[in-house]
Amino acid sequence: MPVASPPSTSPFRLGLVLFPGCMPAGLFAAGDMVRACNLRAGRVQMTATWVGAELGEVPTHQGPSLRVQSTVAEAACDAWLLPGLWLTSTAALDGAVRAQGRLVDALRAQPRRAQVWSYCAGVALAAAAERLDRHAATATWWLRPALAAQFKRVRWQGGSDLVVDRHAITAAGPGGYLPLMLDRLAQHFADDVLQDVQELLMLPSPRRRHPSFEPVEMMRLNDPAMRALLAWARCTPAQDVTLAGAARQQSISVRTLARLVDRAAGMGAGEWLRLAKLSQAAEALRSTRTPIKAISEDLGFGSEASLYRALRAATGMTPSAYRQAYGSTARSRPIVAERAPR
Repeated sequence: MPVASPPSTSPFRLGLVLFPGCMPAGLFAAGDMVRACNLRAGRVQMTATWVGAELGEVPTHQGPSLRVQSTVAEAACDAWLLPGLWLTSTAALDGAVRAQGRLVDALRAQPRRAQVWSYCAGVALAAAAERLDRHAATATWWLRPALAAQFKRVRWQGGSDLVVDRHAITAAGPGGYLPLMLDRLAQHFADDVLQDVQELLMLPSPRRRHPSFEPVEMMRLNDPAMRALLAWARCTPAQDVTLAGAARQQSISVRTLARLVDRAAGMGAGEWLRLAKLSQAAEALRSTRTPIKAISEDLGFGSEASLYRALRAATGMTPSAYRQAYGSTARSRPIVAERAPR
């Protein structure tokens, strides 16, 4: 069974990227998580350094000015963490990206083996630096259409909170650093270390979810193999999310896969995989106004009727009823029954 990568002789080097107007709360949290994991592990397995396009003080959005310790060009980091920036509309996106031209150029010049981790509007800078080209990626829901129109070489994923695709890791929302860092730290620290740090530092999510999807919430998965399995399911069309495909992704047998999922989630592997993919559709219903038919097509369910049947089997609710009950604009009101699509 795949496990976290053994620690190398040199610590993994993470660059916390500063730029004028950035929102640094996630960078502070990421740095705290790295330090906590090192303390719990008893040795330094990852370092976090404040980096920027150039040396000096960097004014952040409505916060303190922070000092860059090293430039992106000189830091030689293994990964770069790009935070969000304040945007009031998608109309401001292009100007905000152009204003960070030196940083974008510096990131573009980095070796392709270097990872770029980004969340919230920071995803736009990663895309502008061509670090997401030919990769699957996610973004905050209201930014995604504008990003998709501007950066056409990126395979944008709807309804995904976190997308891991080789050296490009993206997360949606200003709180996206939480699932992103949880997933990345799992590659460098033992399970017990990460679990202890989670219990101390991770914040409860305010999002309203149907309880059926609790077994496939990223932050509830302590096993790196299960996180990798969830990431694979989210990047794979629903019709291709099979036991055989999942076993191949993990390089294990179907029987071993079944034991892995049963031990981690207490349920059958097939059921867990269906929930993993269905949770994307549920998230799209909750956070967007995308038509149900488009959601089913984007996520590879084959037809609106297939999504209808799957969601109703898992939650007892139709897609429209789910959106009404759990959507971002949901209010306390009766749920109107609907007829199944033919």
